[in-house]
Amino acid sequence: MRILALILLIQFISAAQLKAQERISGFLPSTDPDRIILSIKGDPTTSMAVTWRTDTTVNESVAHLVPNMPTIFLADSSVIVTGTFSDVEGDGVVGRFHSVNFTGLEPGITYAYRVGSGSAASEWCTFTTASTDPQPFSFLYFGDSQGRNSLYSRVIRQAYRSTPDARLMIFSGDLVDGGSGSVLQDDEWGEWHEAGAFIHSEIPILPTPGNHEYYDPADRSKRDLNKYWRAGFTLPENGPEGLGETSYTIDYQGVRFIILNSDAMMRDEDIARRQTQWAEGLLGNNPCKWTVMLFHHPVFSTSARRDNKVIRESFKPLIDKYGVDLVLTGHDHTYARGMMMPDGEEKKYRNAGAVYVVSVSGAKQYKQDAEPWWEVGMTNTQTWQVISVIGNELTYKAFDASGDLVDQFILNKGKNNSKRMLIPAITKE
Repeated sequence: MRILALILLIQFISAAQLKAQERISGFLPSTDPDRIILSIKGDPTTSMAVTWRTDTTVNESVAHLVPNMPTIFLADSSVIVTGTFSDVEGDGVVGRFHSVNFTGLEPGITYAYRVGSGSAASEWCTFTTASTDPQPFSFLYFGDSQGRNSLYSRVIRQAYRSTPDARLMIFSGDLVDGGSGSVLQDDEWGEWHEAGAFIHSEIPILPTPGNHEYYDPADRSKRDLNKYWRAGFTLPENGPEGLGETSYTIDYQGVRFIILNSDAMMRDEDIARRQTQWAEGLLGNNPCKWTVMLFHHPVFSTSARRDNKVIRESFKPLIDKYGVDLVLTGHDHTYARGMMMPDGEEKKYRNAGAVYVVSVSGAKQYKQDAEPWWEVGMTNTQTWQVISVIGNELTYKAFDASGDLVDQFILNKGKNNSKRMLIPAITKE
């Protein structure tokens, strides 16, 4: 009987594997561009990058670019910019991912662009380059969107309705649930793009990978960056060697964004050391008034079973030493916001240290059972954040999926990089 049971089990596993291999994505590519997504690869004042997907019959990566004008004759005035492509196979389908980097642009100008050519060209989309001056701007922040898009979609769309003039969208990792190594979940990426729809083509995205962009669903001990990551985004390669498009930095209108690959450093001491040294170089020579760090694993967890010691020991001393303003993370699938003074300093009236945030925008939710370090915490609540910078003031607002304001604070920056924190009361209409 045991032998028969073992044979049946082997047959069941083999059938399941064969079925998985035969599974076809519900998001088939065609000659028409889809998954159009803006990002920033170089200087945001003079460049913008765009990535999109087609089927493999499209053998050129072509985009049209023109300063945005009221005329309908955009194509007649546009310039043609060419790029590169790479193929990725997942869920039984090969997609061709195209990438074009627009360079030599004018600062603070709105441009119109479309991708593809001929009858297969996309609709016209727009973007605005950054100003060379620290002009006021807002950006959107999303914690883990991981999971099906049936609930996440309302979050990104609510965020866009609230702040259509946002200049950036940043994601703290775990955009999708999985799909690296032997199994690529094209359906998950298809749903993620479907949720953001045209928003992705109008507001540049700066993401960091989470652990779910690395593990192989068939064997979680294997850790390879999801093949859709570098194919599906066009991001800076100005970080530590070997971490291209996963650890990088940009300066945007007076804010230095430092994006770090925490999953890689959790598994490799050398990567942890090199990223820490790289981050310290950026913090020690920083011309920007404001500094935002983004990575997946929290410095302080909201889960009692999690303790990201290597992250805390690597980054907390730098955050304290160089006066980082905002640390944005995900991973724990709850919402938490707390301010921490540098180690050894006492919290004094209104004086502020760094503000740490854990956020989740998707449907997957966990409990919040760590020793509380946060001033505001929520569970089973999808949130998104809008952060606005105006000179010496940074305003942070967190909203739930229905659009209600659930948390807020204001940082005011004075002389010698000193900060004060104000927490306005939330009034319900």
